[in-house]
Formats: sequence, C-alpha cells, structure tokens
Amino acid sequence: MGAGQGSHPRVPMSLPVEFLSGADADLQGVFNRFEEYREGFGVEFMTAVDAHLARIAVFPEIAPRYFEKVRRQVMHRFPYGIFYEPHATRILVTAILDLRQDPQKIQQRLKH
Repeated sequence: MGAGQGSHPRVPMSLPVEFLSGADADLQGVFNRFEEYREGFGVEFMTAVDAHLARIAVFPEIAPRYFEKVRRQVMHRFPYGIFYEPHATRILVTAILDLRQDPQKIQQRLKH
C-alpha cells in the first residue's frame, strides 16, 4: 500500500434521531416531574437521555428487541426505558416510559 492508504480509521456513522409526538410528550412530562421534584434533576435526566441516544445513533442494535421491531434501552440511573425502532436512515424514538409498570401496558402503548 502506498503512503496514506488504509491509514484512516473507520468512523462510525451516526443516524439522525427522530421522536414520535408521543415520545416527545413523554420526555417533556418526565423532565417536568423531575424538575418539580428537585431543581436540576430534570436536566440530569435529559443529559442521560442524550448520552443514550448518542450511542443508539451510532450502534442502533445495542439494545435488545423488546416488542416486534421496537428495542428497549434501559436507563441505569433512572427507572425509564427508551423505546425505539432502528431504520436504515434514522432512529425513531417511539416512547420513553417508566419501567415500573405492567409490561402489558407498555406493549399496548408501543402499538402504533
């Protein structure tokens, strides 16, 4: 190989992340509840969501399949899951839900 050939590391491609309107409402609701609980706690939650979404955008199959095409990324510091569908050109966030509820209720919510 000539100089410079093959010397570029592979940079993972990051897919755009889009939210269904219900997922956007979920996120805003959780943020508001956490901010009411303690000022700044909602910001901590949003920072954690952003970090998870950044990883999901680069590694869409990082989380296990949960229901049909939907995957669930568990947030370790918070009792919430980020539910999303990976597509070839984007990540579609379908819901952000409290995991301390009946799994059948979660599945009903994910049917869209």
